[in-house]
Amino acid sequence: MNDKIGQIDLPNELKEIMGESSWEENSIGCSKARVFKCIVEENVHYLKIDEIDSIFSLEREKIILDWLVRKLEVPEVIYFGQKENNEFLLLSEIQGEVSFKAKTNNEKRRNIKILADGLKKIHSIPISTCPIDNSLDKLLQLAKQRMESKEIDSSQFDERWSFKKPEEVFDEIVKLKPTKLDLVFTHGDYCLPNILVKEGKISGFVDWSWGGISDRYFDFAAVIWSIGYNYGDEWVKYFIEDYGIDNFDWDKLRFFQMLNEFFQQ
Repeated sequence: MNDKIGQIDLPNELKEIMGESSWEENSIGCSKARVFKCIVEENVHYLKIDEIDSIFSLEREKIILDWLVRKLEVPEVIYFGQKENNEFLLLSEIQGEVSFKAKTNNEKRRNIKILADGLKKIHSIPISTCPIDNSLDKLLQLAKQRMESKEIDSSQFDERWSFKKPEEVFDEIVKLKPTKLDLVFTHGDYCLPNILVKEGKISGFVDWSWGGISDRYFDFAAVIWSIGYNYGDEWVKYFIEDYGIDNFDWDKLRFFQMLNEFFQQ
């Protein structure tokens, strides 16, 4: 095993767990962490490495994954630790194909039904003991902090508002802030690469650094954007139909999609 991955020194305990393993960097997924597929004594694990102060907190993901044990099909946390400026999260493998891999319209239609059913399952988990609160005020406060510290690059915004400055987008977000919330347990980054499918069924959900209590439109914003990006906007209506949403709130969707821009960089 190479004890240094791109000049990142691994914690000693993690080195002992990994032993003489083989490594392959994985580029699939929405997480901004570096992800490595590792073969450890014939078992497949995934190692995520990110900076401690990253917006995509591996410690937060570890907390949510531990809470989700026996509640949902999620990876097992094998190891979590920190060294110098980095966090390390070692996870078990969940077998399956990422859900954006659909070659035919029938496969796309099947996957959208799977996505809707999976999200309904996530949203049905009781929130009374959930350890992470992604309330609207907390998300807005974090977005404002990142904007004021000049961490947001408007050139990376969706084309619908890429011509606006971060301050202009934030002002519109504040104006669109919903007055009625529907709080549920949310994934926080429910996009197609984070949903695994095997034999026509969901086999697992990955990338949980934004998991927690929030409005269900926090997830709608991610999945509807992802369906449009991977399959085409004409497929969005099927997700809304399969989830069973009456009187879909497009203003609330726009609010969360604009707000998400402040957490993707």
